[in-house]
Amino acid sequence: GGDSGGDDGGEDSGGDSGGDDGGEDSGGDSGGDDGGEDSGGDGALAGGGDGTATLTLDNGEVFEFGILCALEPQEAAGSEILFTVVSYDDPYNLDVTQFGADSFNGAANISLYDSTTFDTIWEASGFLGAEVELNLDGSTVTGSGTFHPDGDPSIEGVSGELTASC
Repeated sequence: GGDSGGDDGGEDSGGDSGGDDGGEDSGGDSGGDDGGEDSGGDGALAGGGDGTATLTLDNGEVFEFGILCALEPQEAAGSEILFTVVSYDDPYNLDVTQFGADSFNGAANISLYDSTTFDTIWEASGFLGAEVELNLDGSTVTGSGTFHPDGDPSIEGVSGELTASC
């Protein structure tokens, strides 16, 4: 009679879909994509989904992205990350991270890099002393900062703004 023990994922009401990796997020209706446990990018990002972001630099360059978002605080490699926005599917990738106050002094980072070589194209990094500010309002992340070419703070930067709708 041990056959009825199949619901070992008891906290998740749809035990057969393997949805326990995103079970805490309120968007449960979209959690039924089959093979979700194989698509590590989607499952690893709570609240991830279809969204868009635009990075506009004062030099006239504009970059648009399809994005995934993690908008709730999480621990990663011993650091608290308050929220993050990423893009993996464009010729240029985007990585936006806001750290918690006890991690890297609450540094914010907006990085644009080449998806093939992973070379930094533009970066506004609080780690390197650049001016950068990020804000989360509901499911919208906005940011502004001084973006340095190649992520090099010794090269004169360009002001820019980010808007991400998750």
